[in-house]
Amino acid sequence: MAGRIGSGEVGRSDSVPEGFTLPMALMDCVPVAFFCVGAGVLATRFDSTLFRVGIALVVLAGGLKVSWKLVLALAKKDVRFLNRQMRYLMPVGFVLAFISLAVDRALWSPAAVLAHVTTMPSLLFLVVGLAGMFLMGWFARHLDGRDAKANWHEQAVNAISQLCIMLASVL
Repeated sequence: MAGRIGSGEVGRSDSVPEGFTLPMALMDCVPVAFFCVGAGVLATRFDSTLFRVGIALVVLAGGLKVSWKLVLALAKKDVRFLNRQMRYLMPVGFVLAFISLAVDRALWSPAAVLAHVTTMPSLLFLVVGLAGMFLMGWFARHLDGRDAKANWHEQAVNAISQLCIMLASVL
């Protein structure tokens, strides 16, 4: 299986699927940037070291995935670690962030958060963002990750979703 994306080896130029271009790699940066802004706002409002560590791991995972697409596009190499790490770092980061809600429960108010996210336009942005995340889950199960067209769809939905979630957080 040498040469397949995700096969375990640093690939050769023939291991890179067609259509994995620099514009696609740059598009992959957009949702990561939106997540960084939204998470940064939340981290300033919720003074929890555990939350910040969790969010830092999620951001690191997204940044490494962006790096993977940049290496694919520019060097025509598949550096498997840059892609595969996401299945470990991102869940660990989110788990730590969620654990921090219980561990540091004295630092936040569920009622205040609920009041914030149920006001307009935050509620609308949150609903659209969460719907997009569910669609991303469907994409992960049903679309071919080696298909450039599928990747463009995923990144467009991810960018819109992250923008909406960021706006729900900042407004």
